[in-house]
Amino acid sequence: MVGYPSLFELSFFVHHPFSIAMLYRSFVILHILSVGVLIGLFTVSVIGTSMRRKVAGTAAELASIRSGATMAPIMANIGSIGLLISGIIMTLMHYSFFPFATVPWLAVMQTDFLVIMAISGAILAPNGKKILALSTTELGSPLATNGASPELQALLRKQMMVQVLVAVLVLVAITMGESKSMTWGSL
Repeated sequence: MVGYPSLFELSFFVHHPFSIAMLYRSFVILHILSVGVLIGLFTVSVIGTSMRRKVAGTAAELASIRSGATMAPIMANIGSIGLLISGIIMTLMHYSFFPFATVPWLAVMQTDFLVIMAISGAILAPNGKKILALSTTELGSPLATNGASPELQALLRKQMMVQVLVAVLVLVAITMGESKSMTWGSL
């Protein structure tokens, strides 16, 4: 027969070394690591753009574009999914969703994340797929030695502008998160 846990069992869980506070801190660490992956993605994108400009007009430019377009969705998914899962769990453990009246910094962060996800899903992901397909096609064509076509270059410029916007929104979220304690000391 399954019953409610005894007071001793509840007491053991609260005083056990792996308590709710430790679990919460683990999700804070996952959250910070996920942000790090997204910041790393932007950094790699900027470095890749710089390197690509050095080989502009060659097949190496197309190979560089294809490599970046292959890696970006992987890093974006890892970072976004980590943020989403850890953010939801931390919110369920200590806060509420969109608490503009009580915890405005968190509400701004949550809204900011929704905007980032909308931009990523509506613009970055579809453009990334187009960039990958077009760079792969161009790399296999006889004109590969000429580098990226004007169409591909236009897609890349658009993608970089949107990435800068997302990076600014990530910095807003980081600022909001650091403006108030993530409850490291209050648990």
